[in-house]
Amino acid sequence: MKTKEQIIAELKAEYPTLKDGSEEIGYRQLTDAEYQDTIERWAVWIFYQEKLEAEVAESLTKKAAAQAKLEALGLTTDDLEALGLGGN
Repeated sequence: MKTKEQIIAELKAEYPTLKDGSEEIGYRQLTDAEYQDTIERWAVWIFYQEKLEAEVAESLTKKAAAQAKLEALGLTTDDLEALGLGGN
């Protein structure tokens, strides 16, 4: 997983300048402070999104491994529930 600093570097390389506005009202270049703040907010969002995706993938992998072990033993999650080992 990338660090926030790595994400910031990638964003700055991809977006060396930023503007806001619209076709109707026109566009203006962001100030340095606005630019830095925007890149920082984007990086934080991307960082936590990637972290969440990694945690979900890890959880699914662990669940799949646990179910494979149960199947190898000839058990189901219902069997564990019946034994009081369900964990739910």
